[in-house]
Amino acid sequence: MDLRRVDLNLLVVLDVLLDECNVTRAARRLNMSQPATSTALARLRKQFDDPLLVKNGRVLRPTPRAQSLVGPLRSVLSALEHSILTVPEFDPASDSRVFTLLTGDYAEVALLRKLMRRTRYRQTRIRFDIEGLSPAGLEEFHRREIDLAILPEQFLCTPELEGCRSYPVLTDNYVGVVWAGHSHTGTELTADVLATYPLLSYVPYGDDVSLSRTLARAGVAAQPAATTTNIAVLPYILEMTDLVTLIPGDMARRIAPRAQLRILEPSVALPAVREYAVWHEEFDDDPAHVWLRSQLSVPTSVDAAVCSA
Repeated sequence: MDLRRVDLNLLVVLDVLLDECNVTRAARRLNMSQPATSTALARLRKQFDDPLLVKNGRVLRPTPRAQSLVGPLRSVLSALEHSILTVPEFDPASDSRVFTLLTGDYAEVALLRKLMRRTRYRQTRIRFDIEGLSPAGLEEFHRREIDLAILPEQFLCTPELEGCRSYPVLTDNYVGVVWAGHSHTGTELTADVLATYPLLSYVPYGDDVSLSRTLARAGVAAQPAATTTNIAVLPYILEMTDLVTLIPGDMARRIAPRAQLRILEPSVALPAVREYAVWHEEFDDDPAHVWLRSQLSVPTSVDAAVCSA
């Protein structure tokens, strides 16, 4: 029998008919009319080339062929219900899952620390794999090979992310940092400081989002002297130099004592640091994905905006 020619809806009818051996009662259970149930039985007889149910006095009796179908049919329908029709669940305490996140290095440090802190007391087989933000990584994200991307605000609402969902997970402000022995002894990051001292620039995803471009868009002139693609090394390059750089305030306060830094509060208007969790719409209701987003403080009842061009 060619499965493509089988009306699978009829198998549900057959299961009830074989259980009741009565068309009227089967119709009642199936919420069908008696004529419609009789028509379904006629189609089943033709499909299986067997009468399936035959009259035995006032009742119907299953044929040997029908009796042989009872067990396998019940097993198939049960498997179909549990594996396909039942909404899947996710229990982080017992389920194993590898979540792949696409992030820049700043988000990697901040969010991986949060994920580890929230799951460290659980008996869990959950693993988080971080992939650095790159054109190749974005391609993997679009192929649904990455669960969640953490992207800076300027990446949002582009044609490439149309149909994605987003929610802010990191918000901070830039501060200036210099080596503790820097020749500038003030406590403010002014336009004069940035114009006077060489800038250590950070180029995380391309020159358009570099520190020097960020400052230029804010109307502040700076003198880039060196660049790096890794924000984590910025504080340690400053030692014994007159370089100045900008990093997120939370990171600066955590690392300043260990890296011998002084924090300069900006007196110039600088754009905020905002990073967003971004995912594909079809993962909205996936239980494992809902759990992952909840660990990043994304509401589980998603009302996030859809990105559009």
